[in-house]
Amino acid sequence: MKSPFSRRQFLYSAFVGAASTRLAMSATAQPDWIPLFNGKNLSGWKGANGTATNWKVENGLLVNTGRKKGNASWIAHERVFDNFELELEFRFDPGCNSGVFFRTPLEKGRPAYLGNEIQIADMSNAALLKKLTPDRRMGGLYNVNPPKIDAARKPGQWQTMVVRCLDSRCRVTVNGKVAQVVDLTSFPAEVTRKHPGLLRKDGHIGLQSKEVPIEFRAVRIREIH
Repeated sequence: MKSPFSRRQFLYSAFVGAASTRLAMSATAQPDWIPLFNGKNLSGWKGANGTATNWKVENGLLVNTGRKKGNASWIAHERVFDNFELELEFRFDPGCNSGVFFRTPLEKGRPAYLGNEIQIADMSNAALLKKLTPDRRMGGLYNVNPPKIDAARKPGQWQTMVVRCLDSRCRVTVNGKVAQVVDLTSFPAEVTRKHPGLLRKDGHIGLQSKEVPIEFRAVRIREIH
């Protein structure tokens, strides 16, 4: 008995199935990673609110040698990003108080307020911890929201941070542990007036250090659409 399912129907079904598979794959495929640091020079980066002479590339690492008067405490990447996933690795000296900026404008003023900053801090330093409020500890949203866990490693060890922001929702992971998940628009008006960066839609990625040296590597980002 001849099957009612003809060859033409079979080919058509196979074509539709293949097309559906391709569409599903394209819809779920992750975008390519974009390296923000090439391991050779400061291409793409510039000092913000000062010169970048205290930033250099050494042994394939992006190094901040410690802030000096007139030099930039932070550098910004030239590209502007809105929705993104940022990954980076860092290693610091004892007493480090640093940070990663996102959706930050290149304007005069405090970038942690004009934009947003995720804290990097030496959580093993007792003197530093006395100065830091909970929202200024490792993985905290600076001066806004504290991390829910302490996932920091000790100075001299490589650590990882992932910051993923889709619209107003941001997730921060430190050393593989979720430090916080936060809605940037969920804070009272008195907070956003002081911290307008919470409501920004896009801006620059930045790296900061103050007086204590810190090294970065494997700095990369991918856009989320």
